[in-house]
Amino acid sequence: MNILKMTAAFGLAIVASGSMALAADLPKATEIYPRMGIGWNLGNTMEVPSDPTAWGNIVPNAAIIKGVKNAGFSTIRIPCAWDSHATNGTISSDWLSTVKTVVDLAINEGMYVILNSHWDNGWLEDNVFSGNHPDRDKNPTSTDSSKVRQLQEKYWKQIADYFKDYDEHLLFASANEPGVNDPRDGAAADGYTENGQYAFTDERMTILKRLHEACLRSVRASGGNNATRTVIVQTPRTEIDKYTQLAAQYPTDPAGEGYTMVEVHFYPYQFSSMNSGDMNGDGWTMYEFYYWEDITTGTDANHTCTSAKNNDGSKNHIDKQFKKLQTAFADKGIPVVIGEMGANKRYSYEAKEGFNLSKHLDAVAAWYGYTVASAKTHGIVPIVWDTGYEGSNEKGDDMTIIRRQSKYGSDLGAVVDELTLNAIKTQYAAAEAYTPAEKPVISANDKALWVTITSKTAAEAENSTVRINLSGADWSNYTAISFQIRTEGTFAPCPGNQWAWGSFTLFAMSSNDWDNAWTQVAIGQVADFSGALNTVKVEFGEGDDKLSLVDPKNVNALGILANGTQFNGTMYLNNILLHKANGTVDTLQSFDKTLPDEFGGNAKGILIQANADGTGPSTINSSNSAAPASSNSNTNNKPGSSNSTAIATPVIAQNVHFSAEHGTITATFNAITAGRTTVSLMNSLGQVIASKNVNVSRGVNSVSLETSYQGTAFLVIRQGSQKLVKTVRLK
Repeated sequence: MNILKMTAAFGLAIVASGSMALAADLPKATEIYPRMGIGWNLGNTMEVPSDPTAWGNIVPNAAIIKGVKNAGFSTIRIPCAWDSHATNGTISSDWLSTVKTVVDLAINEGMYVILNSHWDNGWLEDNVFSGNHPDRDKNPTSTDSSKVRQLQEKYWKQIADYFKDYDEHLLFASANEPGVNDPRDGAAADGYTENGQYAFTDERMTILKRLHEACLRSVRASGGNNATRTVIVQTPRTEIDKYTQLAAQYPTDPAGEGYTMVEVHFYPYQFSSMNSGDMNGDGWTMYEFYYWEDITTGTDANHTCTSAKNNDGSKNHIDKQFKKLQTAFADKGIPVVIGEMGANKRYSYEAKEGFNLSKHLDAVAAWYGYTVASAKTHGIVPIVWDTGYEGSNEKGDDMTIIRRQSKYGSDLGAVVDELTLNAIKTQYAAAEAYTPAEKPVISANDKALWVTITSKTAAEAENSTVRINLSGADWSNYTAISFQIRTEGTFAPCPGNQWAWGSFTLFAMSSNDWDNAWTQVAIGQVADFSGALNTVKVEFGEGDDKLSLVDPKNVNALGILANGTQFNGTMYLNNILLHKANGTVDTLQSFDKTLPDEFGGNAKGILIQANADGTGPSTINSSNSAAPASSNSNTNNKPGSSNSTAIATPVIAQNVHFSAEHGTITATFNAITAGRTTVSLMNSLGQVIASKNVNVSRGVNSVSLETSYQGTAFLVIRQGSQKLVKTVRLK
């Protein structure tokens, strides 16, 4: 967590004695992981630049650490500053001794300790760059990545040498949230991603990989137990959704495979930390979530985080996110650590009209319990963040579980949030332990579909499709559809535009009313399906995450649409299954013998040997491939066939980017149809602070708005019934 945030963490323990051992091969990460239980963060203390007491907490004493252990935690994560305690790259011996005292207190209690390199004024975290770039305050600067790497190597050499004799109870973590403070609202325009933050490109992932490898080199070269000590490496910004970048460029460990773990953080915004009040706009509202799933008050559904609405932080979202990490890392022998997770307890809202503090605290506790339990089943160590601030006393907000400040009471180390702690302990204990997924048995006769998409048109975004014709099939007895998919690819901006994207949509055609037969649901971006073979299941019905069939008794086609800008990539597709309410399934297409009926746009496909990884040939064999739809012999005029008119698709693509400078905000978006469009900017109260009506053309458009507003705002793009909303931050 960086200096701008406050957060919380915990663990259940199996005790191993002795803080030190003779040099030997330490257990691999997969052997250590099951013993680490639930973890707790010593937050806002040892990572404070220069002075660990500057943010109100004391350097922990034996009572505090014993209290953490007695509460049921098995692991302590110690976020730590090093650069601010160093002179010319040499860490103060007094500081090393202070850190050692805290490490020893925890290990003497039989706990596992994760010692990291935290934010510390951003010497590493804010400099995952090479060459010119804007700094966190949007000022031009330049970073020599080799110098950052040298400093990383130098610090970890000193840390590793100092702790080289400690046994497997001490783990090192290379970084904290590398890149989390990347600038917004004023960086070079070609550096933004869809949320306005500077892009964490694959080139920057290469820099991060080298920083991780610098840590690994120093630790391994130190010798002793460091030769095989477990070292934890972080995804970009420790965002779960950036796991694919780390998976694609995983650092090389001189110790060989098996001695590393992966770290991510988990703070779903609307539930965890949003505190600016509900944000209303032209036909939309972003709600703060006080309640969670069935822990709610009366009919206050708007403020409840639920799986039904597919909210971030809901049960469904938690399981999906953790499954990604399991498939990409845990199932491959690389355990995962949620180094930080938490949700604010909004004590400051106690007097807010309609707010029920008791139910809110129940909801927060339930969220913690479910999250740690889901982590356990997916091969992940959950470590909750703890700030040390007690909102129950100050009527503020907090994520504190263990008392660490005497101004709240003399009982340091006492549990101050029994409700949350009990939910964590009981649900974690009841959860099924993770077991690595077994790869399916695949015979030589099992085939899969391998699709290549090669961009041909550079002037605008393109659609490519894989389609199965069904001739009026009756799906009224089915409740969902699932399939296996893995994608890879690159996409580049169209000429005259600086944004690029690649996404996938599941579509269906049903009923005889061809003007209204099309229905679709977005299933994800390219990165969502890369790294490992994924099983996607989509329910039938109404809702943003469901496929709403116009006439379930008359389904004429099903397919996947790839939409992208100069997208070149591949897709592995297999085992399309239809699910019934009673749990049975029917196979729609297994591709063992036949190709899909049609390929549209730039898609071509062949049948390949099925496999458990979703991999295929690097190039397509044109002699075995299906022809694109333009040359298909099918002559019907149904929408989506080779001779049909354009298929109805959303008028605005799900990719909007913005830049802001000198009171002007510019929105760049892709319109799939031309027409009258309204672009508005709204403040956090839902008031329109700038708006413009324009006639956009098909393809990429840019619209500029003038504003002097500062703070969080919402960019709303509306064309007909289509609307997109993006959060922006103006300074």
